[in-house]
Amino acid sequence: MSRDPKRAATQFFGGRVCLDFANTIDWRTSEEPQELLPDYAALLSWCKARSTLLAPTVRALHEFATARAAAAVVAMKEAHTLRSDILETAEALSNGRYPPLTKINRWLTSIPAQPQLVKNGAAYTHAVPGMKLEEPLWPILWSLAALLTSNDAARVGCCQAGGCGWYFVDESPNGSRVWCSNDACGNRVRAQRAYAKRRSKSALSRVSAAGRRVAS
Repeated sequence: MSRDPKRAATQFFGGRVCLDFANTIDWRTSEEPQELLPDYAALLSWCKARSTLLAPTVRALHEFATARAAAAVVAMKEAHTLRSDILETAEALSNGRYPPLTKINRWLTSIPAQPQLVKNGAAYTHAVPGMKLEEPLWPILWSLAALLTSNDAARVGCCQAGGCGWYFVDESPNGSRVWCSNDACGNRVRAQRAYAKRRSKSALSRVSAAGRRVAS
């Protein structure tokens, strides 16, 4: 998690596409959450960085969105609604509750079956054609369905660092993961604890020194 929105938008700690999409609100549980996907262009940039869409698909959708700006705004509202539903799902799973399947099934019945996979660099990506503005949501929903129909559903956790609130699949050997990233929030929490400890020791030293002066 980063204070820089552009950097945060390329930090993928969720382990699954749908959770990384849910994590596109930075500092989600803080008093000043940051929107990482403010518009359709940002959504396409995220898809490119997360490799959920092929580069030609991203280019085609960008041209389509430019030509149909009002429709792109509507598509972005749908994306934010989906994100809210995934956040609700992730919160339920992380607390051992059943997620709202009615909402999820409504989304899943609105999209096509998964298309064929194609090589995409060192990975594989769905061959989404790039003809509809809602296409960026499809791989996210396919990922959500895969999450819920696997053992991953029981391993969804939420970062415990203050202000974060990002979700992840806990794949640690003993299920003890508490941070979205050991290097990001983990280091931040450790630094805060170390600082608090130093301040506490310093305060105790001052009190002790003052006591010795009074005694003398």
